[in-house]
Amino acid sequence: MSRLVIQSGPELGTEITLRPGRNRLGRHADNDVAINDESVSGHHCEITPDTGGLRVVDLGSTNGTFVDGEPIQEAVVRPGQRLQVGTVELLFEPSVHVHAQPPVAATPALPAGMSPCRNHPQHPAEWLCQRCHQLLCVVCAIPRTLGGKSLHFCMACGGQCMPYGLGSMLKPKERKTFFSVFPGAFAYPLKGNGVWLMVGGAPFFAFLSFLREITFLLAVIPFVLSVGYLFLYVENLIVTSSQGDESPPSWPDFTDWGDVTLAALQSGGLFLVCLGPSWFVFGKAVADYALAGQWPVGTLLLAGVLALLGLIYLPMALLGVAMADSLAGLNPLLIIPSIFRVPAEYLVTCCVIAAVFIVQVISEIALEFVPIPILPSLVSWFITLYFLFVGSRLLGLLYFTSQDRLKWF
Repeated sequence: MSRLVIQSGPELGTEITLRPGRNRLGRHADNDVAINDESVSGHHCEITPDTGGLRVVDLGSTNGTFVDGEPIQEAVVRPGQRLQVGTVELLFEPSVHVHAQPPVAATPALPAGMSPCRNHPQHPAEWLCQRCHQLLCVVCAIPRTLGGKSLHFCMACGGQCMPYGLGSMLKPKERKTFFSVFPGAFAYPLKGNGVWLMVGGAPFFAFLSFLREITFLLAVIPFVLSVGYLFLYVENLIVTSSQGDESPPSWPDFTDWGDVTLAALQSGGLFLVCLGPSWFVFGKAVADYALAGQWPVGTLLLAGVLALLGLIYLPMALLGVAMADSLAGLNPLLIIPSIFRVPAEYLVTCCVIAAVFIVQVISEIALEFVPIPILPSLVSWFITLYFLFVGSRLLGLLYFTSQDRLKWF
């Protein structure tokens, strides 16, 4: 009978017995194999015991599935190979006899002058994570090919790694500037499977928009689903761009209701913090108008100023929420200093996001005059997704090229 043994994390040494047929693995309790780890998606992958191995299919997970450090969408795992879901490592052993706890053995001494890996003290460190500053061995530094170059990333925090050796600490690796990668953001939605993501996403969100228009009662659920799912994907776009990925990630698992609902709440909290004060003041102006019969100019001006400040605050706040995966990223003590640390880059980012929003609104108005049914909604959502990809890419690149100045993590 096929078994997996967890090799890292708080459940180290736990053995998992796989039943015949498909075994769905993920963080949620409704999976056949539930692993309670934040790096594991709600429904992460499917594992099917096969002759001489395991067939593994990734289910659009956020942090990816790997076999011996190589990212996969579908692959066969052979005996002795390591399967990694998120940051959790599992060793495939087909034998019936599997130790529930790893045997205690003396850690072999490393050669003189070599530092140990953070996770595997018996292995020498060959990489240094530039985000969490931990020393990693070849197992803990995940290789990826980006733009024709082989790069390595920390399996724990996703930060880019640099070779660790004599002299590597003296001269930091040269990093691209924001303005050198800025033009590429507009071609980003067309890379990899980006076009197909937009082509497939446009009818999906158009259908949810149609459901919202049927009745008021049915409007709430599709609205929460569309906002939450779209916000969850925006967070993925920002995070993958912040790690240097050159192609858009796949759509998340739509059945991950917990993640979608959490993303909807995060988006609501984001807009409430950024634009809530201006909405409140404008509401007071409307109430004063209803009582006095004339608009209070001072209150309207205050509402306008608060709205402008909120719109300036919003992009950096969105970046903070995406990187922290929490509303704690809205903290003004984090966001306001960060804006002043990268003023030129942030100003350009805000101007581009504002410009593409204006273009999007104009295109939606123009499409209203197209007499063909359904087509305006599909084209409008395709344009919306394109600009959403561009804006998210810019925010991710802002962090990728300026993380040393932002000093968030």
